[in-house]
Amino acid sequence: MSDIVYLTVSGQQQGRLSAGCGIESSTGNLWQTGHEDEIFVFSLANSMSGTGKGAQFDGLRFC
Repeated sequence: MSDIVYLTVSGQQQGRLSAGCGIESSTGNLWQTGHEDEIFVFSLANSMSGTGKGAQFDGLRFC
């Protein structure tokens, strides 16, 4: 079973870029109270590879 993930995107000069992303007019009947300024993440992947001398974390990827 997967987790429900919400993402907030903010810029130093732009402010909150995800403002209003989760409101009813933006998402239809999938909106949830308390997450109006967040983005619902459908797929999130992370990866890690071995270098022989340790682990290399490649970061998160939103699919």
